[in-house]
Amino acid sequence: MLRLPASSLLLPALNVSLAIVRWDFAGLAALATLATVALLLATIRSSRKSESVPRHDRRRRSARGRPDARAALALVGDALAATHNPRALVPVILDVVTEATGASGARIVSDGEELGWIGEPGGRNELRLDLSADDETTRTELVLYPPPEGFASDTKQLAEWLAAQAGIALENARLHDLVQRQAITDDLTGLVNRRRFLEVLETELEQAARLGGSLAIVLIDLDDFKGINDRFGHHSGDRVLEALGALLQHHIRDIDLAARLGGEEFALLLPEIASSDAVHVAERLCRSLSERPIAWVEGNALSSTASFGVAHYLPGDSGEDLLRLADDALYRAKGDGKNRVRVARQGRAA
Repeated sequence: MLRLPASSLLLPALNVSLAIVRWDFAGLAALATLATVALLLATIRSSRKSESVPRHDRRRRSARGRPDARAALALVGDALAATHNPRALVPVILDVVTEATGASGARIVSDGEELGWIGEPGGRNELRLDLSADDETTRTELVLYPPPEGFASDTKQLAEWLAAQAGIALENARLHDLVQRQAITDDLTGLVNRRRFLEVLETELEQAARLGGSLAIVLIDLDDFKGINDRFGHHSGDRVLEALGALLQHHIRDIDLAARLGGEEFALLLPEIASSDAVHVAERLCRSLSERPIAWVEGNALSSTASFGVAHYLPGDSGEDLLRLADDALYRAKGDGKNRVRVARQGRAA
């Protein structure tokens, strides 16, 4: 994916760096910076050829207020290594590249959709530079619009170097963002996973304790889910889980959080909500599941019910306390016949 110059100058640095890179979030961030630095070294070597131009040409370029190739490359390298957020990189790229090349304006366009612009885009003789990775199906371009005097040949070459570096940074940022989202998201339902749910629960508990706010959690477990898998197959079971995830998202507020904890067990985190309102949310979901099929697979109507356990935060409760209380209430709902809501209060299931 990354096309690094086959230069003997880069090999020792790359070998040492790759030996210490860990393949986690920090590892991807390190690779992004490594790619930036490697390309920077290679392009600086190439840019030395431009340093042999007559002194008066260099003065003219300095008088126009643009940095030389080495300064521009160092500037864009520092800027692009500072963030791994794809959305944040777009304005950085536009700002740095227009500053370095003296362009009157610039745009970044992906398959015809404008991702960002700066200056005065428009006019003729624009310079189009490809930012797409080799394996991308979409085409992303950096479009530079020339100043009144146009782009000099060495400026065009500088723009190509900067675009190559920007393309690598964008691809690494995209991969970094993808891996981060995969680490906190359940692949099947698109809800957050257990790990992320517990992280957000602790954050909300700290805020509730500090500000005196309210908080409730709801644990949800599908009733007799194994029977769906046994009768219709695991593919149908997956469709039911997906449908339940969509139903949860439909019934909660923007500030709420829905999660799949594992298997057929789901959870809701409901900040700033009264205990009675949290119960109403669970009861509404319970009715929605029992009143109509949750999914249709190959002409088969798949129906399911669920049991619900609700726990409301009281001062001094920990995340573990709330989960235990909600779990106790959930299993009381199971024991009382399923397809119902039970509530835990003050350490007791009610």
